[in-house]
This record gives sequence, C-alpha cells and structure tokens, in this order.
Amino acid sequence: MKFEGYQVRVVRPKDWVTFRCQRCGACCRHVKQKVMLESLDAFRLAKFLKQRGDAVTGMDDVLGQYTESVPLENGYPIFVLQVSGPEDACVFLKDGRCSVYEARPRACRLYPFTVGPGTKGRDFEYLLCTEAPYHFTDGRVLVNDWMYQNFKREDKEFVKREYDSAREIGRRLRQLGSSQLRRALSPILFFRYYNYDLEKPFLPQYDRNLTHLMKKLRELQNGQ
Repeated sequence: MKFEGYQVRVVRPKDWVTFRCQRCGACCRHVKQKVMLESLDAFRLAKFLKQRGDAVTGMDDVLGQYTESVPLENGYPIFVLQVSGPEDACVFLKDGRCSVYEARPRACRLYPFTVGPGTKGRDFEYLLCTEAPYHFTDGRVLVNDWMYQNFKREDKEFVKREYDSAREIGRRLRQLGSSQLRRALSPILFFRYYNYDLEKPFLPQYDRNLTHLMKKLRELQNGQ
C-alpha cells in the first residue's frame, strides 16, 4: 500500500512493532518534496522559532524561508520542507540532529507511523511506514502508546477537520473553470496557511479561516 509517498501497512492500536530510533538522521535525508508542512505544523514551528529568537514573526516567515509550494493534480497547493546539500537533507537537520525537534511536523513526530481516515466508525487508521527496513531490527513499541505520546488531542481534532475540509475544497475546485481556479489560489493560500495570529489558539482560527474560504469558493462558483 502507498500512502503520502511512503510504503505502508495497516497496524492496530494493540500491535507491537519492532522499532528503535537509531538517531542516525537517515529519515531526515533524501526527503525532497516528501515532508509536508500542514498549517498546524507551520503554526507550531513559527511559535517555536519566534520564541527561540530566530528571525520569525509569523507564518509567512516560516513558509517563505523554509518551504516550497507544490501543486497537486487539481492545482491545490501544499507546502513541503526545503532540503539542502547533495543528500537532499531536511533544512532543519543540523549536525545530524533535528534542530527544531520540539516543533517537528506531524509527519516526523509520528514516524514510523502515519494515520489515514478511519473506517467502521473509527476516526483514524494507523499505518506503519516500512520503506526503511534498517529501523526495524531492535526494540519494541506499542502502537497505542506511540500515538498517545505523539498524536495529541489538538492534532487529532485538526486532522479530522483536514480530512473533511480537503474533500469539500477538492469538490468545489473541481466545479471551477480554469480562470476561477487561478483566482482561488490566493484565498486558499491565505486562509489555509497565512491568516494566523501566533498569540492566539490555533483551532478557533482554523475554523474561522475555513468558513471564510468556503464563502470565497462559493462566490467564485457563482461568478462573483
């Protein structure tokens, strides 16, 4: 099974998985256009860098300095972390270690796991990334414990909202003509990634931005 660019298999919360982080930095290399930065990731990263004293005051600084925009097939834009050097290493990999570990993106925090939309009444499906077999030679982790430590309530609420909103936004984009799609790009970027105050809670701002974005997409559909 392929998911988010990785080879994965489904696991259950009560499964034990052979895994131990080797602290080698290998999963931070050869990651060109692989590590997506979601809006919650960018928000946390911006707060962390600002508090650390870096030249960051808001979301636009993080997105402008450390990411690149990649369009999906329908023109829907996402942001991925920049890479550097001959090994295409994550821009935040310094001396073999993550320099923003406390604010690392969800994709990194959950690794070697990721999550997908659940079925049969479950919110999520848990998946194990298996593309680096050398990680699975020592140690044991319980899937449920890993998620308890690394997939907090705010993350779960955000991801559930993302699943729903991405489907709805995609549906609306498919109903737009080419000129309308070009006009939709700016509000999508603004309301999904930029329009956040780092001093206020994230989720209420996310909900507000989503409401504004849906209104703008409806207006484009109606030729306004």
